[in-house]
This record gives sequence, structure tokens and C-alpha cells, in this order.
Amino acid sequence: MVYDIIESPVGELTISTDGQAVTSLHIEGDRYFTSVPSGWEHHPDHPILREATRQLEEYFAGRRLDFDLPLAAQGTAFQNEVWTALQSVSAGSVTSYAEIAQQIGNPKAARAVGTAVGRNPICILIPCHRVLASGGGFGGYVAGIDCKRQLLRLENAIS
Repeated sequence: MVYDIIESPVGELTISTDGQAVTSLHIEGDRYFTSVPSGWEHHPDHPILREATRQLEEYFAGRRLDFDLPLAAQGTAFQNEVWTALQSVSAGSVTSYAEIAQQIGNPKAARAVGTAVGRNPICILIPCHRVLASGGGFGGYVAGIDCKRQLLRLENAIS
């Protein structure tokens, strides 16, 4: 696994690739990602990492809302189903955990969807920040609610 760390308006982003696709994007403060694994190699010139950096810079500059990168999130079948559903939530929009549960055909799984959303290993690119609680509350976010608000404001999903 190779990685790079880039600066962003929401803090440092650690991005990794297996050489074929982006395998993770962690935001500084991510409670599930406290440090770069010892086996990873810092390789900022890898083409996938360079392209991910370019697209993220455009996103934070307000010139891009959608990403065009190969993604390879590693998780359970259920998690991957949820993460795939998240990718259908367009920028500027929000959804709820319950709506994602409905979308994947498991309407009683809103809590499990919340858990899967929280374990998303490719933040921003798989837009878990676009999921709110059914009552409109922010719910949680792996890098904190302030970060979630900042991303949603950037996308004009909230004021």
C-alpha cells in the first residue's frame, strides 16, 4: 500500500492506493485511523494519488463536486452495499440512514446503515458526510460534526 498526506480545509487527508484504486481516505481526527500503518510506503508521486490530490484540490476550491477515481473500499458485503448506495447521493443533497436502508432493500436496518456509514474507509470520495439523521440532525461523523458541517456547506447542502 502506498499513501500520501495532503493539506485540506478540513485538516490533513491521508490517501492510500493499492496501485489500482484509492483504498482509503482518512480525515485528520478520524477516530478509526490514528496513524499510518507501518507497512505503508509514502509515495506522493503515484499516479492515482496525484490524480486524487488534484481532484480534491478542485473540490475544496469549489470547482468540482463529483469525483472520477477508481475506488476499492474493503468491507463486508453489507458495508459495501451501503457504501455503493452513498455514491448515488449527489453533491448538494443529503439523505438519511433510513433512506439508505430503504434504498438497499433493508428498511429496518437504519442503525446498521449508520454503523456502516461510520466505518466508510474512503471519506469524501464516498460521501458519508451527506447522510443525516431522519429528524434532520447531523448524526455523527468520523472526523467530527464540525468537519461534516464544513463539507456540507462547501457543497451548498446546508447554509
